[in-house]
Amino acid sequence: MRAALLACLVAGCAAHPPGAARIEARAENGEARVVRVDGRAVVGGAVAEVEPGRRRLGIYCRYNLSIMIGDARSVERELEVNLAPGARYRIEARMTPEPCTVTLVRDNP
Repeated sequence: MRAALLACLVAGCAAHPPGAARIEARAENGEARVVRVDGRAVVGGAVAEVEPGRRRLGIYCRYNLSIMIGDARSVERELEVNLAPGARYRIEARMTPEPCTVTLVRDNP
């Protein structure tokens, strides 16, 4: 039974909310991803499937302003959004006006 559940999760057949909005995170100089939705932890990578409506996203951002690997920093940002059912979005993490300035951009009309 557990093996079947694990196989289903690995295959990507875990249920997504009906009409889920798809959010992909991109970072200008580093890494960004959605780590929380409405205060609940999200497991995943750079793409999240989120229930439509008004949401508060927690965005993890890792960046490096110098050439030294050990100088990398990370920060979390909060973003209030209103997601349309079935829409595709991308979170852009930019380095200006401050490191990891995040904005949500809708990819489809």
